[in-house]
Order: sequence, then structure tokens, then C-alpha cells
Amino acid sequence: MNPPLLAAGTLALVGAAVHGLGGELLVVRELSPRTLPPSRFGGSSMTKAMIQASWHMTTVAFVSLGILELYAATVSGGAGRGAEVIAAGTFTAFAAVAVAAGHSRLPRVLLRHPGPVLLATVAGLAWSGSL
Repeated sequence: MNPPLLAAGTLALVGAAVHGLGGELLVVRELSPRTLPPSRFGGSSMTKAMIQASWHMTTVAFVSLGILELYAATVSGGAGRGAEVIAAGTFTAFAAVAVAAGHSRLPRVLLRHPGPVLLATVAGLAWSGSL
């Protein structure tokens, strides 16, 4: 059993649940098609549908990587090692994107939204458990 990977996987799954449920209720449902611009793919309702799909695809990625971390925490060598590195690298990239997206509002964005800190923590635990 690898405690850092177990913690990373558990945090990733908790974060995914909050992202999926909280995001749907507090962000996506609050988007009004009347205020969204149309896209080349359709009107403003289509823009909302694309935002919603993208949001939940990200949630699925968090769940998948959390499961991968839990798998890597329970096996040793071979596939487990590959899973550790893939998940750690992906969470590192997610953390970098989250911080870069809010770079003009640092450090305030880190205090208002837990995403960048949670992603960086999961990445750190994942790297710690894989080394």
C-alpha cells in the first residue's frame, strides 16, 4: 500500500465529486442562454450545452485519474508504476492550467477557489508516491 498515492486518489475523487455536483449546481445551471454568445455550432443554447459537456468531461477525467491513483496505490511495479507517472503528470498539467488561468488574479484566486491548490496537492502527493 502506498499512502501518498492513496491520499492522492482519494482527494482526486472528492475533488471530482465537488467539481461535478458543485459545478453543475453553482456554475453551469446559473448560465443563462440569453447572456451567452452563439457559436458556429448553434445558438446560445448550444454554447451552454458545450460548456456543460466540457465541464463534465473534466469531471470524468478527475474520476478516471483518481481511480488510476487508487489502483497504483495498491499494486507495485509494472502497470502500477506507469499509472503513477501518467496520473502525476496529468494532475501537474491540470494544476499548471488552473494557476495559469488565474495568473492575473494571484494570489486572490488561490484563496477564492480551491481548485488550483487541490490539483497541486494531488500532483505533489502523486509524485511523492511515485518516486
